[in-house]
Amino acid sequence: MSDAKHLPRRAVRRPAKQKTTILFKAGNLPSTPEELFRRVFWKSDFLAGEAHNFWKEVKRAEPSGLPIQAWKDWISKRGMSVGQFYNMIHGLVGAGFIEKRDSKWHMSGGFMHELEQMMKVYSSESGYEVR
Repeated sequence: MSDAKHLPRRAVRRPAKQKTTILFKAGNLPSTPEELFRRVFWKSDFLAGEAHNFWKEVKRAEPSGLPIQAWKDWISKRGMSVGQFYNMIHGLVGAGFIEKRDSKWHMSGGFMHELEQMMKVYSSESGYEVR
């Protein structure tokens, strides 16, 4: 037997799945992209607008993606704080609008997939057809 003490195993931290709350208002359907982004960034109209602009920038950069280092230029040009940028990215990723791949921001189908799955589950349970 060795004199080495057995240390307790350390928990392995995996990256947390980012999530965000999206506001659903029955009977009040979003009819513009601005209204859709306000559903994700319902606490701040400023962040809703900035997030929509950033999302359009990511969309323009496809298929190669927008380098994640672009945040420095973005905040200096847009007059945002690092915290505001972080909150914006957290909301966009959490809602499934964008994702990080190979150190670049890319468009994501996560938002659409989430909505499709909700519709399938509700349709199955309620008997209503998905249109």
